[in-house]
Amino acid sequence: MATMKDVADLAGVSTATVSRVINRTSYVEPVTQERVERAIKELNYRRDARATALANRSNNTLGLLTGNLADPFFALIAKSVEEVARANGCQLVVVSGGHNAQREKEGLDFLISQGCEAMVVHSKMLDDTTLMQYAAQLPAMVLLNRTIAQISNRSVWVDNRAGARQSVEYLIEQGHRKIACVTSDLPIEDRTERLEGYREAMNAANLDIPTGWVINQNFSESGGEEAGRQLIQSCPGVTAVVTFNDVMAAGLMASLHEQGFSVPDDISIVGFDDVLLARYLYPRLTTMHNPIDEMSIYAAKLALNLNKDGYSPPNQHQFKADLVTRQTVKAIEKIG
Repeated sequence: MATMKDVADLAGVSTATVSRVINRTSYVEPVTQERVERAIKELNYRRDARATALANRSNNTLGLLTGNLADPFFALIAKSVEEVARANGCQLVVVSGGHNAQREKEGLDFLISQGCEAMVVHSKMLDDTTLMQYAAQLPAMVLLNRTIAQISNRSVWVDNRAGARQSVEYLIEQGHRKIACVTSDLPIEDRTERLEGYREAMNAANLDIPTGWVINQNFSESGGEEAGRQLIQSCPGVTAVVTFNDVMAAGLMASLHEQGFSVPDDISIVGFDDVLLARYLYPRLTTMHNPIDEMSIYAAKLALNLNKDGYSPPNQHQFKADLVTRQTVKAIEKIG
């Protein structure tokens, strides 16, 4: 792989000149710039974003890698991290990973290239090994809504399993026995943990989970709509559903309404996250409050503190989801 020195030698200039051409940090004579660019192309030189960013790093910049900003969950993350950046006089640089491993990696490299030392990273698709490699080079990188054991002191997350289990236990307390689960089709940590919580609660109550009662769809409104159609086809007698998030619950409610079912009279629903949307659906959505705003603020402050000399973080940063009861669950006569 070609290095910056190789480019400098071929172009007949210093490495400092090559750096100025690449980073556009100062004026370079057009003829010299053309020679350098020609050498870069000939050698197929690709700069290492992490290496070239070293000179540009600034303690005054906070980076954020998040998911789809059109989703209210991720918009809330961005809003919360921005509050911390403003309060600390920092510039905020935001990139979206779009739940795609390559885009998440490109997003991290871009944040580094922009001089971000402190970062809040909401990555679901990159593997632990890759994130550990970035964390080794970025001591002020904090994982949000995910934990890796080796860097648990830089991971901020919610207890998904306990939250999902509580939502199912609540439905059981209300007399429900035929409870389906509408979840994400992505192999992410949140899905695994929430599904485990669902299964744990059902097993503890000696309730069967028939084949087809765990429905996997895209975690969006449209995914919830499709899940509603699938639910009626594959879950005979279902009286309640727990969902992966509130936007899926919203799509599910719309689909059930179109099919002639009433929420909660026919089917009760519990969401997860408690985004603003949940309070304004009709009926208002019963859900698990995921304190993502508090977690985001906490993660941003942790990242900025880690960027200070001598700061020693706590070992654990786990948050708890709490049940918010509204109007989408109806008690039924308990059987057995």
